[in-house]
This record gives sequence, C-alpha cells and structure tokens, in this order.
Amino acid sequence: MKFSAGAFLCLEGDLASSLYIVKSGTLSGTSSKSNPAKPKVFEPGSIIGVSSLLENAPWDYTIRALEDCEIDVVNRESLDQALEKSPAWLNSIISFLIKRNHVSEENKRKSDLVQALPSLLYVFAKLLKERSDNTISIARLVQEANLINGTQEEEVRRLLRKLQDLKALKIQGDCMQVQSKELIPLLYETLRFRALERKVSPNILSMTDQMILTVFVKLSQRSKDPLRNGLSAISTADLKTETKKTMHGVTLTTRTMAALVENKILEPSSTLDFHAPIDQVEFFFGDFDHIMDLLELNRIFPLLDKKLVE
Repeated sequence: MKFSAGAFLCLEGDLASSLYIVKSGTLSGTSSKSNPAKPKVFEPGSIIGVSSLLENAPWDYTIRALEDCEIDVVNRESLDQALEKSPAWLNSIISFLIKRNHVSEENKRKSDLVQALPSLLYVFAKLLKERSDNTISIARLVQEANLINGTQEEEVRRLLRKLQDLKALKIQGDCMQVQSKELIPLLYETLRFRALERKVSPNILSMTDQMILTVFVKLSQRSKDPLRNGLSAISTADLKTETKKTMHGVTLTTRTMAALVENKILEPSSTLDFHAPIDQVEFFFGDFDHIMDLLELNRIFPLLDKKLVE
C-alpha cells in the first residue's frame, strides 16, 4: 500500500485492525501523552501496531507520513493464521517483547516529565512575579509552558498534581495557589544549578544547618519582638540553649555557624571570628520568610526525583 506525504496511517484512540511494516519512506507518530516536539519516527523496517493489534487496544499514536511511503499491511486474520502455524514458544516471546515495550514507553513518559519540570517551574516563577497575589491560572501556565517547551496540558497537570502531593502548591479548580511566592523560584534555581554545575546547590543545606534554622524559626515564633523589615533577630545565648536541647547536646560554635554565615542565611551582629568563641556575637539575624522557604525547599527537594518517577 502506498501513502502520500501528509496522509494519516492511524489516529490515536482508534482500535487497531491491522499492523504495518514500513518498506520505504518515513512516518511520524505523536501522542497526547508525550511532547509533540519530540515525535516518534518510523523508518523502513519499522513494524507499527503489533501490541495494539495483539492486545485489542487502541492506537497509542496518531501516525502521519512525512513523505511518500510504501507500507505492507497485515490484518488481524492473517496475523492469527501465521501465529497458529508458528512454534508455541513464539507467542511467549512476543508477549515478553510487548511487555518490555510497554515498560520502555512508560520510562520515556517519566523521562519526558522530568525534563519538562524545569521549564514549567521557570514559567510558574515568571507568572508569580507578574501577579500581586499567589494564585495562577492553570490554563495560562499550560499556554506558556507549551510555547516554551512544547509541554502538553496532561504533562502540566501531572506535574502540578505531583507538586501538590509534596505540598508545594494547592490546586483549586482551574487555578493553583502557593503559600510563598519565593518557593517555586527557589526550586527552579536549585534544579537549574544542579543541571548546569553538576553538583549540589548551595540552597541544599546540611542536616546541621537545617536543625539550626529550625531552632531559629522556633525561637522567632516564640519571640514577642516584632519583625523589622522581615528580619528576625535571636540572641546567641538563646540560640545556644535551644540548640543544645533540640540537637541532643550539640554545642553551638562559630564553626557550626560557618556555612549559614558564609551563605548569608544568618548574619552575626558583629564580625564573626571563626577561631573565637561564639559568645563574641550578641545575636544573629536573618530574613524569616526566606529561611522558611529554604527549610521547605530542603523538605521537598530530596523527595522530588522519586515523586516524578512514581
């Protein structure tokens, strides 16, 4: 059978009645479940539709000829007759190959989802910056993500559901809401740093730093002093006492605080000499909201990769 360039071989969702063997020419397969910017290509020698025909399942792809093609058609009756004459073990091999193909397709979908996340977060952060509130239209996010990376609506919604499971956002009908406008940009920058630098972002804190910041937040929330320009200040004495209780007897020292000070997450009230006792500093201060966002980022980030491939 000959197909002219632009002709459709099959449509996604239709039931398969035949399988096809490409003799010459090239065809392109697109699916609503995958990125249309990365179509599946069928070249001479490709066999199309084996699993759909044998499993009586609908087509996974809409397949269209990119150029004039010549294709052999094998209908269901001819395939059944051929299988009846074949050795019994052939059906087992075909069944194994079909299952393997399903696993491969699912892994590709997961890979596409992982690759789509950074661009989605970039668009999300951009839209949040443009708004005065913390609510974003899902339709607008889908539109922007599609323009930038060809990400389809189903992929966007799958990613949003996974982010909601991690409590990074909340889906409310046709919109989504975040508690903090800075968390999504932080998540994007952390992923971007890992991709470009091939190492852990400075936003990812050690367990010790996370525990110190948790103590800092706890004391800030307990404090009766109002925040000034979003900054919270905690005396070194209180920080030492509470850290010792929370961190099972660990003593707060200048070296313990080194990473937080060097990364400007906490600032000392006076110059910190890392070789001197920590009592030289009267108090430490930091941006309360930023610290909360960092702690939330460090809760989410270790779970993110696993969540994406579930």
